[in-house]
Amino acid sequence: MNEAILERQLSEVPSVIVNATAPLGNRKAWAIYIALLQRDEGLRFNQIRELFEAEPPEVSRALKALSNAGLIARQVRSLDDVGNTEASFYVPTTLGKALIAALYRGLLPSREDEVHEDVAGSARTHCQDSPFSTGRITASAPGEAEVHVR
Repeated sequence: MNEAILERQLSEVPSVIVNATAPLGNRKAWAIYIALLQRDEGLRFNQIRELFEAEPPEVSRALKALSNAGLIARQVRSLDDVGNTEASFYVPTTLGKALIAALYRGLLPSREDEVHEDVAGSARTHCQDSPFSTGRITASAPGEAEVHVR
């Protein structure tokens, strides 16, 4: 593949979008991302390692890729824990929550699998909500820029 053409095409999309979705080409990163989306309180490194029965380097690589993409962040519960890697935990970011909500909204059919007709008589479908958004994230309709995190 011609690198110049590849770069020219990629430059048509903001780099933040390309970078945010890059780690999701890795199944391990996807699985960790999903596990973090399922837990409001986040997970510590060792909890992730135990959950997936994984070696530390595998978990580190996936967490680094997700963090660099802006989909997750490492946090601490108190100022005393800053710098203490044993006290830190990982949580999805607003971007990480918005991305999964947008993917569900844009790619999956409605739960009812029904097509409704609007006033003009044209058909439209309703998208399925993300299971990770129930009560926690509400994403705006396509074309609107707002995502609310509860």
